Amino acid sequence: MFKRAIYKRLGLLFCISIIGIFWNCKSSDITDDENYTTDINKLEMLLEKEAYSIDIEAALPFVTASTQQVANALFLSRTGNTASRVYVGGDGHFIEIKNDSVKGDLPFFGERRLSGGPYGGRNGGIAFEGLPENFEKSLNKNKRKLEIKFSISQTGESSERYDVNLEIFPSKNAVVNINSTYKTSMGYTGNLRLENESQ
Repeated sequence: MFKRAIYKRLGLLFCISIIGIFWNCKSSDITDDENYTTDINKLEMLLEKEAYSIDIEAALPFVTASTQQVANALFLSRTGNTASRVYVGGDGHFIEIKNDSVKGDLPFFGERRLSGGPYGGRNGGIAFEGLPENFEKSLNKNKRKLEIKFSISQTGESSERYDVNLEIFPSKNAVVNINSTYKTSMGYTGNLRLENESQ
């Protein structure tokens, strides 16, 4: 009799535990669904915009042995930066997209391939302005991000071409990846600033 009462109580506790677990999972699913819907709504609003400005906060160079040695020798040990992440916030680096044209001024930390491009180019960084080629803008709902892609030439050096990939998230954080004809690839992180927002 006593054992039967204990088994009943243990069975009841087990059932309550299982119900509690399922309830918590269901609540989590509802919250995730609400967050997902909110994020997609934000991104759909961004997709409709025709003007974007990305303020660059950090440069993410492609690190080779040579760039690591140079970076360590020059400044990294005293600044808190690393060879794979250099803080550039407040230096005025940006990417702007307005209707059909793009403009960008970005720092470059890496190696230039000797096989191409004019010797002694005017700009050591990545700079472009004008009408891009292969411009695409799309919403990636699975990864919750707005994707913008285009190709454009370096200002004043038409042989230097860049493939630019922008990813904008609902939080307005942005990631930029640039592949170049003559320079090692670069990544950047930054923040989206819409045209009607103050700096």
